[in-house]
Amino acid sequence: MRKPGYPDHMPPTGRKAPTFFHHRLRLLSVLACACVGVLMLQAVRLSVLGADASLERAQSRLRTHRWLPTWRGSIVDRNGTVLARDEPRWAAAVSWDALTGRWADDRAAQDARAAAGAQAWAQYTPDERHRAIDTARAPYADTLEALWDALAKAGGVDRGALDERLHATRGRVQRLAAVVWDRQRRAWEARVGIDGARFTARPIAEQVQPHVLLGDIDDATAIDLVRFADTHEDLVDLQYVRRRVTDAPPGTVLIDTEAMPRDARQGTIEIQTGQPAAMLVGTVRDEVWKEDVQRRPFRNPATGDVDRGGYRLDDIVGASGMERAAEDVLRGDVGRVTVRRDTGEEHREDPRGGDDVRLTLDAHLQRHVEAVLDPAAGLTVVQPWHTNEQLTLGTRLPASVVVLDVPTGEILAMAATPGRGELDSLTQSDQHALTPWLMRPVQIRVAPGSIVKPLIFAAAAADGLVSVDDPITCNGHHIKGHPGVARCWTYRPQYGMATHGPLAAQEALARSCNCYFYELGERMGLDSLAAWFNTWGMGSSPDIGLTPPEGMAQGRHVEAAGLVPDADQRAAIVASGEGLYEAIAQAIGQGRLAWTPLHAADAFATLARGGRIIEPTLVVGHQPARTRQERLLPQAAVDAALAGLNDAATQWYGTGARIKYDDNDREPIITASHVKVHVKTGTAQAPPWVRDVDGDAVIAPGERVGDLEHAWYVALVDDDTSPMPRYAIAVLVEYGGSGGRVAGPIADQVIHALQSTGWISGELP
Repeated sequence: MRKPGYPDHMPPTGRKAPTFFHHRLRLLSVLACACVGVLMLQAVRLSVLGADASLERAQSRLRTHRWLPTWRGSIVDRNGTVLARDEPRWAAAVSWDALTGRWADDRAAQDARAAAGAQAWAQYTPDERHRAIDTARAPYADTLEALWDALAKAGGVDRGALDERLHATRGRVQRLAAVVWDRQRRAWEARVGIDGARFTARPIAEQVQPHVLLGDIDDATAIDLVRFADTHEDLVDLQYVRRRVTDAPPGTVLIDTEAMPRDARQGTIEIQTGQPAAMLVGTVRDEVWKEDVQRRPFRNPATGDVDRGGYRLDDIVGASGMERAAEDVLRGDVGRVTVRRDTGEEHREDPRGGDDVRLTLDAHLQRHVEAVLDPAAGLTVVQPWHTNEQLTLGTRLPASVVVLDVPTGEILAMAATPGRGELDSLTQSDQHALTPWLMRPVQIRVAPGSIVKPLIFAAAAADGLVSVDDPITCNGHHIKGHPGVARCWTYRPQYGMATHGPLAAQEALARSCNCYFYELGERMGLDSLAAWFNTWGMGSSPDIGLTPPEGMAQGRHVEAAGLVPDADQRAAIVASGEGLYEAIAQAIGQGRLAWTPLHAADAFATLARGGRIIEPTLVVGHQPARTRQERLLPQAAVDAALAGLNDAATQWYGTGARIKYDDNDREPIITASHVKVHVKTGTAQAPPWVRDVDGDAVIAPGERVGDLEHAWYVALVDDDTSPMPRYAIAVLVEYGGSGGRVAGPIADQVIHALQSTGWISGELP
């Protein structure tokens, strides 16, 4: 039955239509509310939570920045003598639009539109527009050509060289832009969740800022560019910058060769020297590498924050030596001038220059030591008194010197030959043989030879294995029944198979008796020897201040570690049955050992201090990272060691006292007067010396010279009134042969240099 009031034709299910409509209406209402909610949440996020960031982005579009150049700190010696500094110069920076030619295109287009009129221009076909723009472009192209000619003249280069520089600059920026755009595109895709085909790349900072093409323009040359810049300030900007000056004026050092061995005497000679300590001071590069930007970006890619000390495209970066090691100290912060576009308000942040780095070197002493090592002085070439039969007379020998202040550990001089300044003057074969790029005093590792003997005695005495007066008998060889093994240096046919007999420590050191120290090595054993060598610093890298900052491009620890067998290696040696032989070999500085001249000077300074460790340093105020266990020495042992070393320099039987010529004439090695010297000589086995003499890149049999030895001479010295030695001197002449004959005269001249520069009082003979 139908309800009253309903028409007969209405179906019984008529009420379902309005019900379905209501459901749809409610669903649409919910969706609308959700959308409104999302929009409200976004509005809250932008206006409340992200208000500061949004405001900053908005205001950043109203600001322009101009960067003010900074300057690197100077590198000076202990007395303030400048070794490297920034010199005021001018730099010419060219706009990116000029570099790409867009400047001429934009202005030609503006002129063409203005000449045709807006209505006619709108009716031009593309070809007609291109022809009109090309016609209008000619004077602007001439202006750019005039700019390039002016820059080439100011830079003292031809147009071809300048064009290469322009091409290189455009290439660097375009490669950088590609990297930045790729990163921005990937970030955009991650944020919006769709393919990056719709991503629009924005110009990077390097595409809106000028680029320095010439960075070394003097005032006179800058005048012509100033006139050009006044007329076309949108093309070129002359910036006040600084140039790194690392070459000190040439100097002259006078050397009295009459104090040298007789074959080197030539009166008083003048040695021309360049910048002192050039290898240690180092160099800079004007190219920023990817590793530099990763280590310290100028603009943080994630936050956009600016580090005013960060790296930009045209920055100068330390490349070697102290310039690289002290990069973060020498580097300054650029200044910034911020101008608001809407108000014209200007805010200035002044640049901050880098801090100076003061070295412990004395530049005056350093220059003298470098002059002593110069081949022209005659001490670093093969001479007749060397008795080096494998090498021809006049052959150049690589050499290193370290002068250390014993009470402070400060390095007063550290020099080598050949030096960095000679790299271009050496032939390719000489470069291969002499390796002039090495910082020899801290990077050349060779066996120490007999210069470890006073250290071995002091260590054995500290362990209670020998006393000052205990005699040990030299029978010519150490191992019974094997006279050809572990021999004393005198137990050879040329010396009449001589032996030293019973010796106490002082005479054993003066005579450098091998058998005395073979016995100490056997008593100590490999483990004790290794522990003491590590205490002397042989097994680790000194930290004198030359190591680059962490993450620095091509950064690595500069100062080489010495070689001392570790526990596993010692166990393997013992297991092989060679434990005794290795121990007695190490006791005379042979076997599996190596160190640098810096190690040697440091170890002798530690001996002079009675075992107290003061890490050597090259930089005033530097805190070395290396730590060693200090082991104080018995004073009686120190006194006996110093007495033996003094006898080695003064007694007729001392190995560091005299040079004997083929005619049996003898001359003292140490000729400086009013000084007290303690010395130890050493002659260490050397690997074959490969020398491509004829430069044909083929090593002939005669160009691989074997049976050579390195020459050591280490001295502790001060004036003859001082109770204790003040300076440690380590001299190494590679492939030189006899330590006393070859390295001794160099040490003598270094002592003369200490006197003439005022470090040691007294009079020259």
